[in-house]
Amino acid sequence: MSATRHLLTVWNPSYATDAMDEHLKVLLAWGERAAKGVVDFDEVYVWWGKVRSANRRQPLPHAADILALKDQLDEVETHLYLTDYRSLYVGHLVDIEGEGMLEEYPEERDHIPAYYEKLPVDFWFQLWDIRRIVADDTPAVIEELKKLRNTRYHDRPVSLYGGIVDLPLIVARDDGVRWFADRDLVVETGLWAERDARLRSETERMARELRDNLLGRDVWGALDPATRTFLASAEAVFRARRDDPYFDFSGPVVEYTKAVETEVNAILFPGIRRALAGRGPGARETRIEGRRVDLGGAVPHQPLGCLIQLLEKDQMVQYAVRAAFPHDHAWILGELPRCLEQLRELRNPCAHSDASRREEVARRREEVLGIGQEGLIARLARVKLRAR
Repeated sequence: MSATRHLLTVWNPSYATDAMDEHLKVLLAWGERAAKGVVDFDEVYVWWGKVRSANRRQPLPHAADILALKDQLDEVETHLYLTDYRSLYVGHLVDIEGEGMLEEYPEERDHIPAYYEKLPVDFWFQLWDIRRIVADDTPAVIEELKKLRNTRYHDRPVSLYGGIVDLPLIVARDDGVRWFADRDLVVETGLWAERDARLRSETERMARELRDNLLGRDVWGALDPATRTFLASAEAVFRARRDDPYFDFSGPVVEYTKAVETEVNAILFPGIRRALAGRGPGARETRIEGRRVDLGGAVPHQPLGCLIQLLEKDQMVQYAVRAAFPHDHAWILGELPRCLEQLRELRNPCAHSDASRREEVARRREEVLGIGQEGLIARLARVKLRAR
């Protein structure tokens, strides 16, 4: 199974005071109009332009390959990763146009920040939504970008300090993460960008609070960057609304469970891959939801239900877990599936009244974060640290 290709680019702070904020203003303005019923929701988008460097005289060597990505946009969720080295965002990419886009479609200027007016642009990327992955944390950006492989640089992991040339990069991601798949469950207003903007300062503050006053730096540093983002966002919302009896907690529920799901994926499959490294391809395959998957290769991101099934029923996974995690296999194969099942059940709103659901969310939150007990997140982080 080939990895989906995405794009990565860097924004230049010299073009605008804050290029990201300028794009978010355009996107959020259209989102506000859609919320008021002035425009249809399919008109909510912003164009991100790849500005041509003044030092480059020749066309981009991979320009045709960039445009060729249009063929996959209707089939798979495709991403434009955006960074200024301190923070990392991901855009939901739905169209790609060449430099002549504004001449052919002048009406699209309403979806473009004004600062592009006198800048030469190689490509325009249409984004339905923009989501923040890492905020003001360069080491976390570095770790997250390692999950992307630069297809024109021998498929090496992307590094901020090597190989960032001829932007945008065409990158591959093996874990199949879908940043926007659960948007309707998490986001009340329809846009991740709106939610991130509303919670931006609080989420960043909460990340520091969890790191310094609850989980500790060792545990926090061991967690996948996406896990940290899910936890901070969920906790910011929960603390702000936990005394509101009418609040719908399905958003924080999804993010607490996504945090655990992300971390289990980040621990389980690299360990299994190491354990099965000496086997031939045919002896490493299993079936996940009817599809053959090579456990000795890059396994796509799996949801909670599939993780539970693999841990409880799959003999090859159980063998590999015992080999890869000699100190923790009893817990991973015994207690962890029950914890995951409880979280999966929590996501089912039909199983709870509003009042009981709030109490259940509070109880599971304490179990995940370790409030008054050993937390699931800390236990997972220590499994990862021992496996290293």
